[in-house]
Amino acid sequence: MIFRSFAGKIWFVIVAWVFLVLLIFGGILAKSTHDFYYGYSAEESEELNNTASSMAAHLASLPDIKAGQADFALLGSVLNYDLVATDPSGRVLLATHEMRNWNHYVMPEADMAILRRGGHIAFSGNAPYETHPILKVAYPIRKDGKIIGGVFVIEPMTYLEAVGRSVRVSSGWGLTLSFLLTLPLGLYVARRVANPVVEMDRAIKDIATGNYSRLLPLSSTDELSSLGRSVNTLSTEIRLNLREIAHERQLLASILASIADGVLSLTPDREIVMANRVAMKQFGSRAPQPAGKGIPKSEPDQECALCLHDLPDSLHSLLLESLCDPVPHKGDFRVEDRVFQVETTPLMLDQECGGTVAVWHDVTKERRLDEMRREFISDVSHELRTPLSYLQGYSEALLDEVITDEAQKKRYLETILKETLRLRSLVNELLDLSRIEFDGSRGLPHEQVSVPHVLSLIKDQTETAAQEKPVRLTLDLPPNLPPVDCSTDRLEQIILNLLDNALRFSPPGGEIILSCRSGYSWVEISVQDQGPGIPSEERDSIWNRFDRGGRTQAPDTGTGLGLAIVRSLVQAYGGEVALSSELGKGSTFSIRLPVFTPS
Repeated sequence: MIFRSFAGKIWFVIVAWVFLVLLIFGGILAKSTHDFYYGYSAEESEELNNTASSMAAHLASLPDIKAGQADFALLGSVLNYDLVATDPSGRVLLATHEMRNWNHYVMPEADMAILRRGGHIAFSGNAPYETHPILKVAYPIRKDGKIIGGVFVIEPMTYLEAVGRSVRVSSGWGLTLSFLLTLPLGLYVARRVANPVVEMDRAIKDIATGNYSRLLPLSSTDELSSLGRSVNTLSTEIRLNLREIAHERQLLASILASIADGVLSLTPDREIVMANRVAMKQFGSRAPQPAGKGIPKSEPDQECALCLHDLPDSLHSLLLESLCDPVPHKGDFRVEDRVFQVETTPLMLDQECGGTVAVWHDVTKERRLDEMRREFISDVSHELRTPLSYLQGYSEALLDEVITDEAQKKRYLETILKETLRLRSLVNELLDLSRIEFDGSRGLPHEQVSVPHVLSLIKDQTETAAQEKPVRLTLDLPPNLPPVDCSTDRLEQIILNLLDNALRFSPPGGEIILSCRSGYSWVEISVQDQGPGIPSEERDSIWNRFDRGGRTQAPDTGTGLGLAIVRSLVQAYGGEVALSSELGKGSTFSIRLPVFTPS
């Protein structure tokens, strides 16, 4: 409705005010007309009163009232009002206008009663015997102390009534037209006044909805323009502040996105409200992606659902334990084969708990290095104990000159040399294995390697050792083998370790077969021997360092690091190792390397 709007209320106030003003003006005009009417009546009544008293005195001086007929006729031609003379009973004796048929007319008894008592009459208004207002004055005619009649002066008020009616009609039409003109004019003024307020309302609503581009037009210097200028200033300031906040938010998001560690924030209601890209990459793929409330990534406008149940149990428990705890917490959690160290810090807002922030980073390499260091120390201390014992014992025997036989001294010295060489080989292989396991593929060269060429070289190198065994060495190569992604030196190291292992456990007169086969993206190299075989329960652990698979019956079991080096190298190049064995018939060690693809 119009009265519910601001413009409608202003219009109603304007119309009501104008109506009240017109009403007051109409009342004043009516009062003025009334005062003019009765003021005129009083003045005219005074004149008529003088005329009536003069005529009464004149008629009293005549022998008979009717003797004044000539005077009445003369006065009737020059006066604009009527003169009437009556006897004491009220019967009209003389009149100035014959047309009134006065000789048959009798004045009211009430008027005559007043005159008979010697009083006089002054009256204005509607008389019962007149159709329009009149002004009437009457005086008694006294002669010799007696009332012999009365003189009435009657003036019709038709002209004055017409003037009053005209004033009333004109005033009524003027007031009505003024009021009717006030309706559209008031509406126009109300809209002119209300439009700036409506524009301000729209601008404020736009500000509330995030649209700060609307600026109010300022065309005057009044209070509304000052208010509009304040609204424009407010909108501009909010826009600039929000732009600065958005810039800071984007900067924070970029910082979070560039952090290599995982970061997330948890509210006291156990709701994750922020997670960076690392956290989303680790745990977001495990979460469903429903529409609705989500978690911003590094970009503020992107959202992805994530909740506590999507996190690993250990991280979940640590977050709940540290929630609203003023003391920071530290702990570890695992994701597949990787280890992460997490530290939580409480968020205190106005001395109240605002949640917690968790930051974690990958410590897999550090933990693996620590584990390798412990294993290295344990393995070295275990494996070096025997050769060092030999060296100590034989050296002490030689120094104490316990051994006097030259042939036995030579055997002792040969044993010392053998154990020394074994120690050097052990240390070199341990260092090599640790380097491979720590650096992975990053520390290894990658090149296009021809498998037939490498196998042919290795066969030539080990042919003499095979003949001394004696063992027959056979090379089975299919045509058109693709090159592999490896390095020549490392591939030679891998095959030599496998071949050395096969030579060590092959019986005299046996056969060792070097064979190859290829697939779409791989080349498989196998070394098959006719040794004692490996029990099924030991086949998985045979690839571990210093594990000899229970085959200590061999005359020379080596350092126990060859197969561990083979597995670490093959896996570092993105390949796989495999073992098939049958007790009493031999074993087949296989490696599978990726085909070389030019980058």
